[in-house]
Amino acid sequence: MRSVVKKILKVLAIFLVLLIVIAISINIFVCVKSDKYISSIDEIEGNYDFIIVLGCGIYDNSVPTPMLSDRLDAAISLYNQGVAPYLLMSGDHRVDDYNEVGVMKKYCIQRGIPEDAILLDDYGLSTYETMSRAVEVFGIKSAVIVTQRYHLYRAIYNANSFGIDCEGVIASGHVFREQPYYSLREVFARIKDFILCIAI
Repeated sequence: MRSVVKKILKVLAIFLVLLIVIAISINIFVCVKSDKYISSIDEIEGNYDFIIVLGCGIYDNSVPTPMLSDRLDAAISLYNQGVAPYLLMSGDHRVDDYNEVGVMKKYCIQRGIPEDAILLDDYGLSTYETMSRAVEVFGIKSAVIVTQRYHLYRAIYNANSFGIDCEGVIASGHVFREQPYYSLREVFARIKDFILCIAI
């Protein structure tokens, strides 16, 4: 009986090691494949159709989180540089008392972006869905994607998988004490989206 248990534990250990190796390999693949498309605001070159801003939360249905405000500030700078004529705000607006994209739009208008330069994706509920809808709903062919560096790898990978000619720009400004949690969660999110993109 003891030998059987040992064999089972050995098989489970091998299986666990394989899962870890696969998870690490997928993350490395996604990051390496996307890294060459990442730039800072000052480095970006070329003209694109859209600047895509990925939502990441609001307070009291009226104020962007610090992480989101960093993304919006970067997008505003890019627009003012003439990188793209339109901004796509992608986030959650499934219910009236949580209008993430509306808050994003208001934030940009208050800082000088023309209202007719802003489009809203009310159902950009995940990075994968944002890129899918960017192509299928908004017909976007080229874009600058704005988010934090840890998130850019996956966002760019998804966008490329849907055929979007894209470049990613790092949104900076705040240092987040929750960053270790965000980075760990992103490891699993990359695996999920990698699997979803296989079916595209």
